[in-house]
Amino acid sequence: MSHIDPREALALWDDFPIDRRPRPIVLMSFSRGPGGAPTLEDRASVLRHAPVESDVDLPPGLLEALQPDPKPHWHVDPVRVRSVRRVHPEFRTDRGYRPLPAYRVEFVGPQFPPGKAPNPKAEGIGYPPMHVLDASIDLWWPSGLDSDYRGGLSGLPPAVLTDRGRTVRWMVHGSPPEYTDMWVEAVHESRTAVVLVLGSSHRPGVTAIPLVGYGRVVVATLAEPLADRVLLQADGIPIEVVPG
Repeated sequence: MSHIDPREALALWDDFPIDRRPRPIVLMSFSRGPGGAPTLEDRASVLRHAPVESDVDLPPGLLEALQPDPKPHWHVDPVRVRSVRRVHPEFRTDRGYRPLPAYRVEFVGPQFPPGKAPNPKAEGIGYPPMHVLDASIDLWWPSGLDSDYRGGLSGLPPAVLTDRGRTVRWMVHGSPPEYTDMWVEAVHESRTAVVLVLGSSHRPGVTAIPLVGYGRVVVATLAEPLADRVLLQADGIPIEVVPG
């Protein structure tokens, strides 16, 4: 994502409906099918370019959400829906993993020989199932922030809130501590969000830094408890947070 000023990043979240109850869901780390429905699995890796057909009754809009991007030059046999049922899998949100109402869609498809399946899990059994979030869930994401950047720092634990929500302990990627110092250089706060800006510097005498990433913990103190505000990286991408 191109660099933006941290205060611009903060402004992206000015319209977050912080007073709405229940608090809107800020989803992180999920896939969005061409039909617009959030899914746990990447639609392209599960079904590739195959269109979806169904002889079973589906909730309104679900069949459209499962379709691939329209590419006339691709001629792929359709995949048929075998069953759909209501489930509550866990989706990653800015407030940790939460079970949310979704649909588990199972497919009838070809039996793939080794190495030929669109997804390794599908070898010998056909297409694996997909979980599609119920469209009635109250989601929120800034219109000016590309949802492709949803998810923040992949593979690292969430930030931890302590001191009644005023202190944030955040693990970030960085070079080994013997080569650099890292810290939270600035904190920008608004009624709806908080932006953390990182700072770093080479330690005295360091002229070369190995190309290896370490988990580095930085600490920030907020003027007010985070409460229902969204915690953000300097580019406006949410940071997942959990209570300490």
